[in-house]
Amino acid sequence: MRKAILALALSFALCGLGVAQNNTKQLQITNGPTVEGVGDTWAVVAWTTNEGSSSVLHYGTDQNNLNQTAQQDYQKSQSSQGANHRVRIDNLQPGATYYFKVDSGQGEQTGTTASSNVGQFTTKQAGQTSQNGQGGAGNLQITQAPSVARVGDTWAVVTWTTNAGGSSVVHYGTDANNLSQVAQAQYAQGANETRHRVRITGLQPNTNYYFTVDSGEGQGTGTSAASTVSQFTTKPQ
Repeated sequence: MRKAILALALSFALCGLGVAQNNTKQLQITNGPTVEGVGDTWAVVAWTTNEGSSSVLHYGTDQNNLNQTAQQDYQKSQSSQGANHRVRIDNLQPGATYYFKVDSGQGEQTGTTASSNVGQFTTKQAGQTSQNGQGGAGNLQITQAPSVARVGDTWAVVTWTTNAGGSSVVHYGTDANNLSQVAQAQYAQGANETRHRVRITGLQPNTNYYFTVDSGEGQGTGTSAASTVSQFTTKPQ
């Protein structure tokens, strides 16, 4: 009888373990990867995952041998929209076709990984100044200064507008001279996608924060734009 009870208890324990494993959320790439910008010796690739994870890009000139690697710091999930990843590759050869795939591993609260299919891009010829190779595209500019659209006790939303598509990055902190924290949103591209909106979470209530915004690798320009330092104060809890 005692053995039967122990066997039954073990069976329930194993069933519970199976349920826990089945409920594990899988890390997924929910947007991209997208080649945000490309120059003669550099490129920037971005993608979004449903949970925080690492940002690793494998690349090379042979799609069957992606033996070079570029990566950025681990990206934590910013909101229900997941985590945005952005990796810059340098020291490329001008006028060359490169193949790449992205990996996001050790997903936050999942312990899983996600990989993309192989993509490709071609670097510009040396001295080329625009995406389409014709020059004269102009520099990326912030046409509407950043403003704090909404603010709560532990969060804030910053918006701004550029004259062309670009990345959406906010650098912030409680010290105006040390904006070491970063929040970002998906790359804004296309003529109707020049308004940037970034939600910052995990803030302290009733605290003064300083911030700047960056929009880099502007679509069709290969340039970047940054704002001056602004500030906001979170609401009391």
